[in-house]
Amino acid sequence: MRYISLLLTLFLLSCSSDNSKWYQGHWQVTDAKFPGISAMGMDDAKAWFGTKASYTDTKVSFADEVCDKPQFTLTTLVEAEFYSLYRARFQQLGITGESTEILTVGCPSDWVAPGAILIKAENNTAYTLWDGVFFKLDKV
Repeated sequence: MRYISLLLTLFLLSCSSDNSKWYQGHWQVTDAKFPGISAMGMDDAKAWFGTKASYTDTKVSFADEVCDKPQFTLTTLVEAEFYSLYRARFQQLGITGESTEILTVGCPSDWVAPGAILIKAENNTAYTLWDGVFFKLDKV
């Protein structure tokens, strides 16, 4: 009987953790970081502040851009790999730990839009990259 209770508990815990994917939910742009060369300055970036994004199993949206039937790919990168791809250090983005997760959103058609890449900084903080600017998103 204990064995069955233990298995049932483990099953319930695994189900509940699956429903709480860090990227799912509603986000809002609150800041911008410029660790390298970018195509816009802070004045242009500030126009993005307050922009909302949403990530669910069936739809991803960022401002007016929408991806129906998204396909998610999660990649874990250590800082050296991250720097090689994005030319930014973890410290510049407030990423703690030895690695971070990168969410890439794919759609049935090519979806090149802000929000197609989401970089985990903390449980309720992430970044999306556009024109060399790392836009900070806070979960709301």
